[in-house]
Amino acid sequence: MAIALASPFFLIYLGLHQIALVSDTIRPGVRVPVLWILQAVLALATLVMAGAWWRLWPRRHQADPVPAVELLVALSIGLGYVGIAVCAGAFSAAPTQVLMGVFTIGLMLLQWRTMLIAFLVCAPMFGVFDALMVLDVVPYAPAVTAQAFHNGEPVWWWSLWRHMVFHVGWVVVAGLIFMFFGRLDAVHAKLNRLSTTDVLTGLANRRAFMARLNAELRRQARTGRPLSLVLVDADHFKRINDTHGHPAGDQVLAMLGRLLSLGVRTPVDMAARLGGEEFALLLPDTTVDEAETVCRRLQQLLAAESVRAPSGDVLRLTVSMGVVEGQGQRPEQLLRQADTNLYQAKAQGRNRAVYSVLGPLLSEVPA
Repeated sequence: MAIALASPFFLIYLGLHQIALVSDTIRPGVRVPVLWILQAVLALATLVMAGAWWRLWPRRHQADPVPAVELLVALSIGLGYVGIAVCAGAFSAAPTQVLMGVFTIGLMLLQWRTMLIAFLVCAPMFGVFDALMVLDVVPYAPAVTAQAFHNGEPVWWWSLWRHMVFHVGWVVVAGLIFMFFGRLDAVHAKLNRLSTTDVLTGLANRRAFMARLNAELRRQARTGRPLSLVLVDADHFKRINDTHGHPAGDQVLAMLGRLLSLGVRTPVDMAARLGGEEFALLLPDTTVDEAETVCRRLQQLLAAESVRAPSGDVLRLTVSMGVVEGQGQRPEQLLRQADTNLYQAKAQGRNRAVYSVLGPLLSEVPA
């Protein structure tokens, strides 16, 4: 990100300086040796960043830092802009504001140690330049001569150059800010998804499921509509893990999660992994008879699916389900009844569902 925005900034100034060096109008107002030194600094900084880009591009999807390359980029940007700022008059408001902006964004994008080293290298240069300026060894703006001014005011090209230090610099800073906060928003969104999503199956996790269950029960209290809850447990899952290993078990759970998500109405219903081999379906506005249709469809999908274990064996899965329709119950009551039904389904031979209906308990509706 830093390279993509800083490189065009330096290339613009390389072009502007070259115009000044060849222009019959501008050349008398600049100190040619100073400008050539600045050109060399900017060209070197641009080449270093191009090399860093070449080195980093194949690693763009990797999270591991590359401290040496990061430091080279930070120093290239810092030294290049210090050169521009000093030549334009380092202590005027525009270069100072842009420089502080670049430093602040650098702290957001790069490691603090990298920025500390860059600061310790670049900051003393301003001190040295200030001391030399006070001693009248160097002029305030070393890149220009007295011909850059007319009646005490900068001529058009020098005024334009100084303004562009500010405006082009802030374009870079603003671009970095937008890119940084865009990336920050993406990270926050990813963290939010991870906090409510089971990594293996992509389904909602227990936390998200319980929040949604409570919300649906509050809605049910207002509408009086039925709600069904299904607890799903993979049959003989421990045997799969023990016989074929945990990778095969993970494949089976991922397959079950995929089929559960296919078997419900999105986004009205919710499929979730509560933990281990236990899953759940939350079916708002659904009677127990309608829930039975969902369960049968899941069994049909499972019967048509298989997983090939790393050993080459073909694994098939069945599930036991406990289903309850409730109206006015608290979450723990629904879960307890669904769990009782699930236990009965396993006791009756597995690969089946047990259903029940709980009558309305309006006095116990959650607030």
